[in-house]
Amino acid sequence: MGNLASDTEVEPVAPGRFAATLSADWQLVGPNGGYLAAVALRAGQRLADRYRPASMSCQFLAPARFGRVELAGTVLRVTERATALRVAMFQGGDQLLEAQVWATPEHPAGPAVAWHEMPAAPGPDRLPDLKDRLSAAGAWVPRWHDSVTLRVVPGPAPELTWARFRPVPAFGDPWLDACRALILVDSLQWPAIRVLMPDRDRTLALTTHLAVTFHRDAGDAEWLLVDARGTAAAHGFVGGTAAVWSDDGRLIAAGQQQMLLHQLSRPAAFSRGS
Repeated sequence: MGNLASDTEVEPVAPGRFAATLSADWQLVGPNGGYLAAVALRAGQRLADRYRPASMSCQFLAPARFGRVELAGTVLRVTERATALRVAMFQGGDQLLEAQVWATPEHPAGPAVAWHEMPAAPGPDRLPDLKDRLSAAGAWVPRWHDSVTLRVVPGPAPELTWARFRPVPAFGDPWLDACRALILVDSLQWPAIRVLMPDRDRTLALTTHLAVTFHRDAGDAEWLLVDARGTAAAHGFVGGTAAVWSDDGRLIAAGQQQMLLHQLSRPAAFSRGS
């Protein structure tokens, strides 16, 4: 299984330059967008570690391979209330992504309130592991599922899912905490959308744009509830939204995603989370 902290670690190689190794433990179809964004966010942390992440917007420009990547970071603006960063990721001469990050001080002034309540859902201890269900059905299970335990809430559509990272489920570092939300917002929207798609066994979606706002730290909350929903499909793209809640009802993060649709010539062996 993967370890989120070590598998997103970046190493400084020059001022504003970093290197990282993409781990195959986060394989879905390949290195998924949320994992790439998490690595880029850790590069942003190196540039603004006295702040906490507030938001990240990421454009995915080329497919990645597992292995070494290079990152370039730039501080665009610094004030007492916020800082803006740019992070680009490269591999083999190709730019993989372009990201913008906003960060704020640890204890900024202003209200702390959420205007939406967590959806009602049975606790994760009352639900079976998705990996076990997929294995029992003979479905292909990507290695990603060894790093994140998923428990789907039964319903008319797979919108609510409990998630717990392994082997370390929670982090005191707000940047690593935000990495959890990035990966879940990116990874669980397509499964929620796919069940709504016609000819879904021949359809694949690749993330082109991911935007996530980090509202609060989850702290020591090990289980996170993800409410992922499809919004619309048009012009060859499909979009969705997702919200991430701690098990005690705090809204941790919210995001949206745009994905480019690909029609396959034959059915693919998909599993939920792929």
